[in-house]
Amino acid sequence: MRRGLALLAAALLSGCYPELDWREFSSPAGRFAVLLPGKPTHASREVLLAGTTTQLEMFSVNVPGLAFGVGYADLPPGAAAAGAVAAGRAALLRNIDGRITAERALELPGTRGVEFEAVGTAQDKPMRLAARVLVAGERYYQVVVVGREDRVGAADAALFLGSFKPLPP
Repeated sequence: MRRGLALLAAALLSGCYPELDWREFSSPAGRFAVLLPGKPTHASREVLLAGTTTQLEMFSVNVPGLAFGVGYADLPPGAAAAGAVAAGRAALLRNIDGRITAERALELPGTRGVEFEAVGTAQDKPMRLAARVLVAGERYYQVVVVGREDRVGAADAALFLGSFKPLPP
């Protein structure tokens, strides 16, 4: 039922941004599902989370003025979830030299973290970011939409962020 409502909302919103072709994407290795506005590309990079360097696997879709991304990384056993969430949030803010405008604690089944919005600049352009940074067991997730301030529509951000679902191992 919830998935059907999300797809209906995606169809209705697609008229607002015709270049956004919302579709469900799931990653068996990442153990998540999410709606993305197109076919994602995959990239990997090293990041520092909870005091340890780990590999972040990132799936992203770029459209003019916007980027939607979902990333995951495995944390070492016993890593502090709060430390990983704080490090992830700080890294996302640094990308746009941002400041948080709204933030709330977030809990999904078996998952805890934060959801936040921020404004900042990148390449001398005003930017807006909306993100969820979560930890489920020893898995770190980041779900983020970032773009020019005039392009990050609240409805698109809410649809995207709200569609993220961790999957059981």
